[in-house]
Amino acid sequence: MHASPAGQAPGTHALQFVLTRAREPQAEGGTRTEASALERELGAAGVRVHEFALIHVLPAADPLPAQRAVQALEDFHLVVPVSPSAVQALLRLRDRPWPVSCAVGLIGRASREAFERGLRERGEDPSRLRLLCAQQAGADSEALWQELQALRGAWQGARVLILRGDGGRDWLAATLQAAGAEVQVVELYRRVAPPADAATLERLRALLALRAAWQIGAASSLDNLCGLLRAAGLEPRRELAAQRALVHHPRVAEAARKAGFGRVDVVEFRAGALVRALS
Repeated sequence: MHASPAGQAPGTHALQFVLTRAREPQAEGGTRTEASALERELGAAGVRVHEFALIHVLPAADPLPAQRAVQALEDFHLVVPVSPSAVQALLRLRDRPWPVSCAVGLIGRASREAFERGLRERGEDPSRLRLLCAQQAGADSEALWQELQALRGAWQGARVLILRGDGGRDWLAATLQAAGAEVQVVELYRRVAPPADAATLERLRALLALRAAWQIGAASSLDNLCGLLRAAGLEPRRELAAQRALVHHPRVAEAARKAGFGRVDVVEFRAGALVRALS
């Protein structure tokens, strides 16, 4: 389902929500299914959803390191795919059952749900694995590290694989290394800004006119949004002052305020929490 602002009647009282989650061309089917499920729940509550991806996910520039690492999970004590995008890319590369000896660290409920759903679709039972996940809303690497304390009393000699996109925070890798673990960090994908073509900029202007609430998942999304606004000949702070941002973490909230959003709220990215925030 793809809602469009075209034809939106002036003065409408529908709650408007812009979903900006990453677009993954290689997994378009799965991503659209997940988005449609959320849209159906929000739509039933009177929320109109408009999709406008602020990050496009592409394969890593050099796919070989990721392919080799993912096919050798038996050599690791712990694997940490740092996002739902990393989970999806990981499962696409792994063509064998997940080894029971390899625990999985997941940052947030969305990553855990994506991992468990992906395993079930392959006929594997996630309950046979050791899954450690920071459960609270706005979970981050620090929250996952607290959960990982239950996995090992000592990390000396433990082999850990961290799978992520290009760039990203190094805090968890540095913390594990300081605790004695051997950490390998591998790039699974690249994140790029959406193209600033005529169609994209026209849609952006239409969304701005709605005075909607924007789901913002990362500081890089904000950077890309501001870049598109400038490409459209608009001043970001002036345009965003009339918009609202819904974010999942205080760090992203701070970045959204600096970018110029007139209102910023930290909420859990689930239909019920989003409807409450929008209402």
